[in-house]
Amino acid sequence: MLERVQKREISLADLTRLQVWVKSEPYAPDGHWYKDFGSFKLCGSGEYPRTVLTKGMVAFGKEIE
Repeated sequence: MLERVQKREISLADLTRLQVWVKSEPYAPDGHWYKDFGSFKLCGSGEYPRTVLTKGMVAFGKEIE
């Protein structure tokens, strides 16, 4: 996993932000959504995450806070 993090240039600070966000039990709307963490975007549909996009890739759906 750490190799993938380095390869995709995902920062440790953003991984920490992801961990804090997940622990907050966030609301995920129906349909497509994404959450921008800076060095990556977490994309999902409904309550489940589906993919991770690297910085600069375009996400679609509703951006969530």
